[in-house]
Amino acid sequence: MRATTFTRSRRLLSAALAAGAMTAASGLVATPAQAGSGMGCNYPRVCFWVTGSPYNGNPPTASFQDNWYQTLGSRSKGADWVYNSRNDDGAKIYYSGGGWVCVQPDELAYLEPYGYAVAIDIMNSPTCDY
Repeated sequence: MRATTFTRSRRLLSAALAAGAMTAASGLVATPAQAGSGMGCNYPRVCFWVTGSPYNGNPPTASFQDNWYQTLGSRSKGADWVYNSRNDDGAKIYYSGGGWVCVQPDELAYLEPYGYAVAIDIMNSPTCDY
């Protein structure tokens, strides 16, 4: 009886290994989580809407993805909306009056109440800390 149990265990182990190999070969293996596209803004970008609204399906007028201070151009300066599609980087938005606001990962922000956006700094911190 002991030999039968050992043989049965080997068969179950072999079947489990074969099933695992077939799953891996079929591409059904879990992959790490990653942000997708939101509001028409592809990962890993921070997108701006100078005209239109992301809620109405309007495409972004500009996007940024590099981690440093950058002056906004005509398609992003003075934007009404900004969306941060990044997983763990905050986007510090600077205003012409000297203030700033942090747009955290996966956050859509309405900028108009804060002032006129003129620059962005994508930071390695979700809360825009140095």
